[in-house]
Parts: sequence; C-alpha cells; structure tokens
Amino acid sequence: MNREGLIKTVIPLILGVVAGVLSFLITDGIRSRDPLGIIVLVFLIYVNKFILPKLNVNLEGKDWVAISFMCFAGWYITWTFLLNA
Repeated sequence: MNREGLIKTVIPLILGVVAGVLSFLITDGIRSRDPLGIIVLVFLIYVNKFILPKLNVNLEGKDWVAISFMCFAGWYITWTFLLNA
C-alpha cells in the first residue's frame, strides 16, 4: 500500500474512534440524545476535508465514500463498545 492509501485509511479511522469517544462522553448514556452522537460523527467526517489536503493527499470524489465509511466504522465500533462496557 502506498503512502496516500495508508493516510486515507488511518486518518479517517482515528477520527472515527475520536468521534465514538466524544459521542459517548457527550451523550453520557442518555438515549434521547443519540442524534447528537451522529452529529459528532458528521462533523468529524467534515474535518477530514481540512486535514487530508494538509498531508498532501489528492482526493477524488470516490475517495469520500471510503473516507466516510472508515470514519463511520471507527465511530460505530468504538461507541458500541463504550455503550456496552
């Protein structure tokens, strides 16, 4: 895997884990505030738009599907583990 591919995978995954932890901390186990956790995810997917170009990564339209999925996967797994802990 080349450098760009690695960055396009790792950075969204790390931001997804951060989004999962933030979602858990913000919602504090209150089920009525779950949509706020999803807003955190969407915000951190948007943050990728500013971080990745600073790392000299060329982004195409199709890359955003993969970036969004990796961020979502990291968020979902992390938040689910924290909610069930």
